Amino acid sequence: MAYHITCPQSGVSVTVSCGCHLVDHDPMAAGAHHGRCQMNDLTANVRCPPEAGCCQEDHSHEATANACPGGHGACPEPDSCRLHESVKAHMDSLRAHAAAEGLDDHPSAMRLPDACPGGHCHKDLKDCTVCHPVIITAGEGSAVLRPVTA
Repeated sequence: MAYHITCPQSGVSVTVSCGCHLVDHDPMAAGAHHGRCQMNDLTANVRCPPEAGCCQEDHSHEATANACPGGHGACPEPDSCRLHESVKAHMDSLRAHAAAEGLDDHPSAMRLPDACPGGHCHKDLKDCTVCHPVIITAGEGSAVLRPVTA
């Protein structure tokens, strides 16, 4: 499966996938991807230009992100939060599919506020250790799951 990794600050994006099979490495058996596999450190695949203002430190962005306590407060950019806009677009898509299937009580009926309510990681939050936030999209296509009917 391929993953599309996008830095919301710089707009840089890349598509990555597992290449372990190219060196006869079985990540399932080993419990980890090969050291040279793109999947070993997803955020390391995104190289933002220095003028973008993204973190340029030479360290594992995933390690610092995984150490983050989370549960942060208000969004530093509630009216232009790309993460929130992405979630709203996803919910709009789910609503369209649910409507096409005639599903009135689908969870996608939930409406999100226009401005981001926060609670997510962001490099400008003091208690957040995420220095290189990215948006990860699984797969190159999309799937619509339909309920099984008799």
